[in-house]
Order: sequence, then C-alpha cells, then structure tokens
Amino acid sequence: MNDTATTGADTHQKALEVNLDATSFGSFAEIGAGQEVARWFLRVGAASGTVAKTVSAYDKEVSDDLYGSGTRYVSRQRLETMLDCEWKSLVKQVGDARGKDTRLFAFADTIAARNFAGTNDCHGWIGVRFQDHPRAEASDILLHVNLRDNTNLLQQEAVGILGVNLLHALLNERAAPDDLPARMFDDLANDRLEIDQIVMRGSAFAGCQMDELHTALVRDGRAQAVTLDSDGLAFAANEFLYKKSLAIVPLARDPRDDLSPEAIAACLETLRREVAGNPEVKDVIDVRLMAVDSDAPLPAMGKGAAMMMRHRQLYPATAFARRYTQAPLRFAIPLPALIRIFDDVRYQHLEGRLLEGIARLFGSNVRVLAYPCPREKLLHLLKTDPGRGWDVDGSRQWTTADQLRPAPPLRHLYEYLLASGFLVAMPRN
Repeated sequence: MNDTATTGADTHQKALEVNLDATSFGSFAEIGAGQEVARWFLRVGAASGTVAKTVSAYDKEVSDDLYGSGTRYVSRQRLETMLDCEWKSLVKQVGDARGKDTRLFAFADTIAARNFAGTNDCHGWIGVRFQDHPRAEASDILLHVNLRDNTNLLQQEAVGILGVNLLHALLNERAAPDDLPARMFDDLANDRLEIDQIVMRGSAFAGCQMDELHTALVRDGRAQAVTLDSDGLAFAANEFLYKKSLAIVPLARDPRDDLSPEAIAACLETLRREVAGNPEVKDVIDVRLMAVDSDAPLPAMGKGAAMMMRHRQLYPATAFARRYTQAPLRFAIPLPALIRIFDDVRYQHLEGRLLEGIARLFGSNVRVLAYPCPREKLLHLLKTDPGRGWDVDGSRQWTTADQLRPAPPLRHLYEYLLASGFLVAMPRN
C-alpha cells in the first residue's frame, strides 16, 4: 500500500514550527542509525529555542555507561531506561529555569537500521516523555517500528520524518490520541515503515482505547499485522513470534465455523511432539487470526494470543510469520474454511491467481490441518458459490477432508496437496 497521509506541512516546516514555539524545550538521545531526528531540528534553524541537548550513544560501551548494561540495545527496556535518564537530567538542569512557562520533553530512539550485509531485523523503538502543559506530570508514548525500506539511508530518512511528525503532533498540534497514527505518517508511504505496537500512559492520553488504536493501525495499512498476547495487549511481533512454532486458527465471523477447543488442543499437542528436543524452537503457541478488513466488529478473541491482519486470505499470515520464525507453521481450520481457500475469486489481485495464492500459503514447513465437519452442514455450504463444483464421498455423519472432491481441474491440485502432506485430513475425535 503506497498511501501517504499529509496535513499540508512538510517535515522541514514542522521542525521549524517546533523550534519557533517558545513553550516547548527538550533533549534528544538516539542510538543506532545516527541522529536522524535531532538532525532535522538542528538544520532548519532556531534550534536553540527547542534543543537542550543531543546525544548519540552509538558505541556499546558508551551506551552502557550512560544507560546501564543488561538489556538488548534495541528493545523497549533500553528505550525506557533512556527516557528515564534523559528526563531526570533535563528536569535537574533546566526545570527550575524553564519549568514555569515551558513544556519539557525528552525524545529517545534506539534503532537497528539495515546492516552492510542486509541480514538483520530492521526495527527500532521510539519514545517521547513530555508535559502537555508546564509543570504537568509527564506522559509517555512508546512506538515499536519496523523499517521496510531496502537501504540504510532511506531507513534513516524514514525515522527522521517519523520523529519530527511525532513531536509536532504532540507539541504543536496537540493531536488527539486516535489521530496520532495518521499524523505520524505525514509524508511517509505506509510501505516504508510499520508501527505494530504503541504504548501510551499519563494524563495526556487519558481515556484512549488502545485496542481500537491497534486495530486501526492494521485496518489503515500502517502495520501488516499486530500481535496480541493472551491478555489482549499488543506486543512487538519480532519478540512475540521469534523462534516459536505456531498453530494459527482463523477466527470466523460466524461462530459456528470456529474450531472446538479440543481440536485446537490436538493441533498444539501434535506440534509439541513434532518439535520436541529442537533447540531452535523456543515455544509452541496457538494464535487466533483475526481479519480487520472493514469497520465491522471483530469476533470475540477468546483465550490465547491473536494476530490481527487486513486480509481474509491465509497466505499473508505465512509471509508475516516467516519474518520472525522458521519453526513449523500449522493452520487449523474446519472444512468450510478449507473450501473457501480454493475459491479463485479470493486471488483476483494476484498475477498467478489461485496457484500463486496456494504457493504462498504452503511455504517452508507449512501445513493446513483440516478438521471434520457435520455432513449436513457441509452439503448446505456446497449449494453456495464457494462450494459449487464440490462433492462429498460417503454417507457418514461427519465428513473429513479426504472425502471432499472438487471438480477437475482443481481436483488434481487438491489431491496432490493431500498426498504430499501439505493438506492434512484430521480425523473425527
């Protein structure tokens, strides 16, 4: 998606407006890709009205001396330590002199931009601690970003624009929390970076519904996906999914199409046996896959983790998970969902149509576990558009995937997937 939001002010103008605003003053601390945010405020002029200090703790020993050791350099923990340290220093140094009439802020980021070989996970944490009025208790906003440009220089540029947008939105626009994502993407196409976790705390964000904010990130294309832990809290996917084996369970709009807890438990147990003793697999978890491709209410997540995506097709989930884990991936679905997978209408946007969609879905070590369905329910589905051309063998009360028969030529592909083990016909428990 290449949509670019804009408010009419470019990055240069925004940085200058922040500098010319005598009511805000703060410091910048940046680790990793250079002083890409501070550079904007230093080069547009009038920086003395805004910038108390800039620091780039690029060297690891210097960073540890400033902020302590024991945390990863690109992590939420390191970002929060940076904000704590820089905020305390700022208040101590200028709080008495400026605090009466000035809103203080501390900006920090820790970034892993593209390395020379192009082999690293390009991401980072960005945060601001700020006062929404002089002498106020500080509020915090923390962002986890994934950098999607293919060069280090472009990634630096994107971080710089994002940082300026964020500070301008907080300090000058006084943007409402729900409006912040759109403001942060001014002059940035959605495919340049993703924001997949936002943390807001303090009086400036009172009443903000974080679940709605994260849902909007996905729906508006500002994150390919947002992962949620079992408590429903957003969690950066590069940490949440890292080296984990996943049983992905798509959530249906119609709860009658949902898998039973017993079926999900069976899938998890199968995976655990498969990866037992594999040191490259940290854990086995089930993840509910939720489509947020419209403003319609989301289905109830229930227990367990979740992954929100914009797409109803399953193949984007394979590509997304493979960014963070190479462990076995299993989609657990009932037969009605299986039939919809083979509906060619879902792949009109792909050059290779159905064949390309199926190839993307069944990536390395990916299987679809198809669970049985009551025969009468299945026969009713076969009268609808997605089911036309499909037949059912046998007369048992429950139908399994190997009893389904699509019409040729699709039948040949379907039988190949069954025979090769990409598609697994699960038995009736």
